[in-house]
Amino acid sequence: MWLTRFSIQRPIIVAMLFIAIGVFGVISFQKLGRSLNPNVTFPIVVVSASYPGASPEEMERLVIKPIEDQIDGIDNLDRMSATAQEGRASVVVQFKLDTNLDFAAIDVQRRVDTARVYMPTDLDPPVVDKSAGDQQAPILELALSSKSLSGTALSDLVDQRIVPEIKHIPDVQSVDARGEVKREFHVSPDPLRLLGTGATLPDVFSAVSSNNQNLPGGRLDSPSRETEVSIRSDIVQASDMLGIPLAVPSLTGASNPNGLKIGNVATTEDGHVEQRIVSKYNGSPTVILDVNRVIRSDEIHSTEVARARLAEIAKRYPAVKFEEIDAPAEYTQASLNGVIQSLLEGIVLTAVVLMLFLHAWRNAVVVMIAIPASLLATFIVMRELHFTLNIVSLMGLSLIIGILVDDSIVVLENITRHLDMGQRPFDAAIAGRSEIGGAAVAITLVDVVVFLPIAFLSGIVGKYMIEFGIVVVVATLFSLLVSFTLTPMLAARWSVRRRHPEPPRSLAWFQYGFERLTAWYRDIAFMYVVRHRWLTISVCILLLINAIVLVAAAFPIALGIDALAIAVALLWIPFAGLLGRAGDRLQFPRLARTRKVVKIAAICAVVLAVAGGLTSIAAPSAGAIVAAVGGAALVLALVTWFLVRVMMDRPRVSPKSSLGVSGVIAGIAAVVALLMITNHGIESEFIPSTEDGSIYMTLTYPTGTPMATTQAAADRLESKIIGVDGVRKVITTVGTKPAGWGATIGGNVARLYAGMDKSRRRETNRAVHEIRAFSSVVPGAVFNVAGAGGGGGGGDPLFYTLSGPEDVIQGAADKLAAYIRAIPGTTNVQTGAESEADRLNIVIDRAKCAVLGVSPGTAATAARIAIGGAVATRVRTASGLVDVRVQLPAEYRNRLGDVQSIKLRANDGSIYRLGDVASFSYAKAPTKIERLDKQRVVRVTGGFDPGATTLGPIVSKINEAVARPGFLPSGVSLRASGDSQFFAETMSSMGFALLTSFTLVYVLMVILYGSFFTPAVIMLSVPVALVGALFGLAATHQTINLFSMIGIIMLFGLVAKNGILLVDYANTMRKRGMRAVEAMRTAAGTRLRPIVMTTAAMVFGMLPLALGIAEGAEFRKSMGTVLIGGLLSSLILTLFLVPVVYSWVVGWLELRADRRAMRHEHDDDDITESRILAGAVGD
Repeated sequence: MWLTRFSIQRPIIVAMLFIAIGVFGVISFQKLGRSLNPNVTFPIVVVSASYPGASPEEMERLVIKPIEDQIDGIDNLDRMSATAQEGRASVVVQFKLDTNLDFAAIDVQRRVDTARVYMPTDLDPPVVDKSAGDQQAPILELALSSKSLSGTALSDLVDQRIVPEIKHIPDVQSVDARGEVKREFHVSPDPLRLLGTGATLPDVFSAVSSNNQNLPGGRLDSPSRETEVSIRSDIVQASDMLGIPLAVPSLTGASNPNGLKIGNVATTEDGHVEQRIVSKYNGSPTVILDVNRVIRSDEIHSTEVARARLAEIAKRYPAVKFEEIDAPAEYTQASLNGVIQSLLEGIVLTAVVLMLFLHAWRNAVVVMIAIPASLLATFIVMRELHFTLNIVSLMGLSLIIGILVDDSIVVLENITRHLDMGQRPFDAAIAGRSEIGGAAVAITLVDVVVFLPIAFLSGIVGKYMIEFGIVVVVATLFSLLVSFTLTPMLAARWSVRRRHPEPPRSLAWFQYGFERLTAWYRDIAFMYVVRHRWLTISVCILLLINAIVLVAAAFPIALGIDALAIAVALLWIPFAGLLGRAGDRLQFPRLARTRKVVKIAAICAVVLAVAGGLTSIAAPSAGAIVAAVGGAALVLALVTWFLVRVMMDRPRVSPKSSLGVSGVIAGIAAVVALLMITNHGIESEFIPSTEDGSIYMTLTYPTGTPMATTQAAADRLESKIIGVDGVRKVITTVGTKPAGWGATIGGNVARLYAGMDKSRRRETNRAVHEIRAFSSVVPGAVFNVAGAGGGGGGGDPLFYTLSGPEDVIQGAADKLAAYIRAIPGTTNVQTGAESEADRLNIVIDRAKCAVLGVSPGTAATAARIAIGGAVATRVRTASGLVDVRVQLPAEYRNRLGDVQSIKLRANDGSIYRLGDVASFSYAKAPTKIERLDKQRVVRVTGGFDPGATTLGPIVSKINEAVARPGFLPSGVSLRASGDSQFFAETMSSMGFALLTSFTLVYVLMVILYGSFFTPAVIMLSVPVALVGALFGLAATHQTINLFSMIGIIMLFGLVAKNGILLVDYANTMRKRGMRAVEAMRTAAGTRLRPIVMTTAAMVFGMLPLALGIAEGAEFRKSMGTVLIGGLLSSLILTLFLVPVVYSWVVGWLELRADRRAMRHEHDDDDITESRILAGAVGD
């Protein structure tokens, strides 16, 4: 090939090219950002609005519906959800994944501005935020406290000084605060004083709002100067309001005949907003800050810079204590270090494997140089594509260490073989590379078409996995370039000149043992499996059925099939001899037809068994029956076939046939033993649960429980949790869910978070079980505990939305929640009904108002001011704007009689009570209203205990129940969200990716080989790889998840290499005149060494990932297990299955060709004879 020839003839150019790639690769590596996960931005825009005192129904009617009406129909809209709560509302607009977020946010802002004309005039402008889709966790979590400052003073300092300084730190995008105590001026009218003066609450409210003015007055012009005019009647401090005149219209028309002031009827206070959110850190009240970084910035570098600047900020505020609660960058750094460590360990283990096989260190270096060359080139591409070093991209690099040396191993092996044949180094390098070039290209392109579907997965999973797919494809293509250029160049000019140099004495045993293994495989094992084709195929099929049954969790069925196979095989020996003797005396002229029928029956049984195994995944009971029937039919068909052969061809049982049966029995017994070891099926989940040191807890009392009761219970739990061994910190938030956990308001809910010491993160599950025992200290409450991945605070893995007629969806939600609670392992299952609370409804009677001369608006305003309070104005102080709230004192507003006694003034100046013009009733009302796509919905949420179950079985049971007729009322639809939605999307996407990869691999090989048969034989390596992959997951108690599914897809390309090497060389030998069996036998003996070497290199390169001993290894472990198990089973089974099928089918084709040739030769002889006779007659 011209590229190889050029590289050998121009070594300096090639060397300088790769040196340049290395230099730029190192520079790119240093500039790559670092983060735990890929930087993914989702096109989500959130519109939020606040209207204090409004009920959820009012927020829905006054705010949400106008916004929904305007946003509906916006371009690329995917879904629109909304939440209405007391005094606040939010609308989440989710666009299709390829939407430009900046343009979408501008369009949303424009439509929200249009909707403002349909909203209350005193509503604060809604806020449009596009940062919700950044999916970035805080880089730092801080706790700020002070012994000398009050809560309001600390909050003012944090809000006005500290937060702005933190925002100016490089790479800091925003700072979120919780637990603040906001300053507020209070005006508290005394109802008894008001009664004596004739003043009402609206009078006080109007006086405050109209006496706080600071207006520009224009300019005074004179010939000599210009003077600006400021008109001020503003409030500076709370006591200033005591002297404000209070206008009270009298019957005579005078507005303030007695010189009444606010100080005569009310008190003022410089206080704080009523705390409905209380945050504590390790038992102490505190203000908690979440520092968020700019997307695509280096998480670790940003954290280091922020820490340094925060240390400087802390020195400027000695009265404030700064404590670092959490820094996710530490876990990120540990996880990245773990991946890099696994990568380096894989390189070392790969080098050891190469030394075992190649013996000479130079040969090992020639092969190993493909790893840094390919990795450094990949870093350049990653930098240009703005990728980061994260667990996904580094995991891809770690997994392909063995893949990168594949092409170089095959090339070097073939070059040194030509050297052994006496060729000169240059000629050997060119000839060796040319001979193996087609196979190497096929191997690499197969990898590429397998990995590309991973890079282009749809949905959210595709957003995260694109870096994995691109990185693997780029590195694999560069490794092919290295094998075409650098490897032959070094082999020709520098490496050892012998294929098998004398190994060191310490490795002589390995060389001798491998030579014996090669001879045994070529001369004994190969010939045996070729003679017993059906036996070999049967064992492979039986293993595959067992593996599929494991996925279907039909463990007893698998044992039953295997036990039946063993029983039949054991009985076959004596019956075969008996029937063999009878066969000597009997004549069966139609046995040939019987043989064909049995073959067809066996094929049908195989199809039935595999279909049953696949069906079991969706319907375990039905699929298990189909699999059992198919497996039994298969075994019986095979036994019948063996008996037919005995009666026809072998009247006596030979030692070899007995040995074959013994082999079958031993193989099946080994499968049964392995099943007994696993003792369970393979469960499924979205992503593996991790022990990252995070424990989330939820404490829930019945709705309406006073916040003080919840706070006291949370304090008791906190004191217990902080004493758990390994727990370093406890954060408690009572009254609401902090940012990132939702926004459900309620004094009956407390959220707790416990963080393990970073050296004890692997003990998270132990701490979870210990904390669960503390539920006894909070009687009457529901206490849920879960680690990361199990919900309970860190997000709800089970998240279902029911929509339909409003009169039936609540009952359907209750039924679904009850069903989910009954599933073992589920936790914290809740519905929207559980957020209902008691509500006092005040209905103003317009007819009574008209009779008494009272304005309905005045009556409603008075009730609102009295009970919930109303902000009359805002005062500008040195610490910023402060609200002035007018509200009755607590002792005059918390009883029904107090509310009914609120005073109202009629048009003629008469005083009436609110009870005179309004009716009062109690009812249950939701504290939160949820909507999806302009419809009211009810959500059912929950979590699960990762130590008891996984997400997959729970979702399967829920789907099975929902599919039953009558489970959900007519008109009610169910929609999954959260992890349950991601799980369904992942299974669907991965299934499509599997099919796409399989199809692309086959199509590619058809194009490369120009044959439909050769790729089909090669593809037999794929299903047998599933045997090791699935048994590996079962034996190590791991799950089918996103990463293990990606590993299965990768297997399609990796295991096809073995078949390509065998079939490609066998075809070459057939072109040189060999028959099928001999050609495959030669290929098996010649290619065994590179096949074993490449497989061993990949297995040992991935071994550190499969062991999962580093930080954050839970994600990588299942993928490594799948790949190693699949590679090993494919190595063993492919070496027997592919030669059997190839020699069988190709031999049959050769036989047909021979018969056809003989027929043509016979026809030619007849024609010649006829012509001779015709000529003789003519003469």
